[in-house]
Amino acid sequence: MPFSSRRPAIFLDRDGTLIEDRGYLRCLSDVVFYPEAFSALRRIKDRYLLFIVTNQSGIGLGVLSPEDVELINNHIVKTLAQEGVTITKVYTCPHTRDQGCQCIKPNPYFILEAAREFNLDLSRSFSIGDHSHDVEFGRNVGAKGIFLLTGHGQKHRHELPSRIEVAGNIEEAIIRILKEDMDSQEKEGMIRQAAKTIQKGGVVAFPTETVYGLGANAFNPLAVARIFEVKKRPHFDPLIVHVVRQHDLKKLVTETPSKAIKLMERFWPGPLTLVLSKKEEVPDIVTSGLPTVAVRMPKHPIAQSLIEQSGCPIAAPSANLFGQLSPTTAGHVHEQLRDQIDLILDGGPCEVGVESTIVSFAGETPALLRPGGVTLEEIESVIGAVEVGSHQEKISAPGMLPRHYAPRTPIMINWSEESLKVYKNKKIGFLAFQSPMDALKCSHVEILSKKGDLREAAANLFSAIRRLDALDLDLILAESVPETGLGRAIMDRLRRASGIIPTTQDSIHTFRGKGKGRYTSEDLLNDRRLEGREEDGQKK
Repeated sequence: MPFSSRRPAIFLDRDGTLIEDRGYLRCLSDVVFYPEAFSALRRIKDRYLLFIVTNQSGIGLGVLSPEDVELINNHIVKTLAQEGVTITKVYTCPHTRDQGCQCIKPNPYFILEAAREFNLDLSRSFSIGDHSHDVEFGRNVGAKGIFLLTGHGQKHRHELPSRIEVAGNIEEAIIRILKEDMDSQEKEGMIRQAAKTIQKGGVVAFPTETVYGLGANAFNPLAVARIFEVKKRPHFDPLIVHVVRQHDLKKLVTETPSKAIKLMERFWPGPLTLVLSKKEEVPDIVTSGLPTVAVRMPKHPIAQSLIEQSGCPIAAPSANLFGQLSPTTAGHVHEQLRDQIDLILDGGPCEVGVESTIVSFAGETPALLRPGGVTLEEIESVIGAVEVGSHQEKISAPGMLPRHYAPRTPIMINWSEESLKVYKNKKIGFLAFQSPMDALKCSHVEILSKKGDLREAAANLFSAIRRLDALDLDLILAESVPETGLGRAIMDRLRRASGIIPTTQDSIHTFRGKGKGRYTSEDLLNDRRLEGREEDGQKK
């Protein structure tokens, strides 16, 4: 599949790339970050491992001590971490060029060391800096180099060999990396291969702007049944069907209300799903036997290209095991599903990070079934008042189960000092909205948005929970966020992650296929057909 467990990396020069080049630095007050560095690195932090490789000749000259350099390096790593960016490792060459060491750039000594230690894919990696040797450093081992005009870049531009990428700053370099990654997938035929897989009845994981989806041809019941099999998803939970043009709705729905059209014109492509009356041709396994179908048009260019080249609407829930955390990177998909699916398309980290908003037009009044990437306020500004209903007995749209998006570690939203006494001497993690609480003594803290930005918090939510869940904690305490705009979607996901699993017969479906060996796609389809016959018999 077009996804490798070997990770690509970006090797960053320090002075002139991340921080202003101010000569030999000894004091933290002398460190000045380029303001665009934080936002640029956040865009690729979940897709690439990040390393700093810095030449500090001041040590070799006796002007700086190793402790001076380590102080500055640690400060840079800590500051980036506070901004949500992890530096995997810092490599420092302490020599001058005339000392003839093996680690000084453009010798690829540190790149090769990192590749061995962290199992890197150097063919998909980059080196970035403001000197020609920063670029050659990566090119010498098959990585791509990008030269920056910040720092000493303007001064040394004439030294560049031919056909070297030049960027104005780190942000421009990262944008080029993301575009090149997208272009390379097109050139290598990955999307074309994925489309052929869909056409042949396979299942493919692909990126959208919300989360990664697990897709199949919406008109192929056996292929859709395999989605349920892979996810271990109960089939009373319907799927969202993804289209690339509004015209595609003619294949799926009987009518489109005028208010639904207004929402499409305003928010499509984007993170908004509409529940509309379905045509008989849409398989019942997609809609769980409901007379409606959930449809949306994703904004991510890879998702759009995949649907276009597949030539069919694609039914796709999130690409994770049922009830577990939704994946926002290809790596998250690989961790959970691995070789159970045919192919994973890597489109980098998802922009929105929480699932789409769902609005139903099944009743007389539009109803918000699930908050998500488009806020209630935005929707009502277009079509007026929208009904906001409580949990329904019958699942009428994806993601409406009381417990969903759940990590292995228990999550608690509402707590008091009294309720936490039973966790004394236990390992507790804290999921903070903007800043940690001083009174809480936690083993680890994840901050969703230091700026208090709900959109940033939503984009970071699942990744932050996933990192806490990997720490073998006894409990995760989650701080509530303001329930306005995207705050509704965040709190909806947190409540479902911390909810109690239903135990009534009405809430839990018992598969007939269980207890007789592996539960297959055919079993799932037979269950649907058998249930249909039973329901018909009851009606008769």
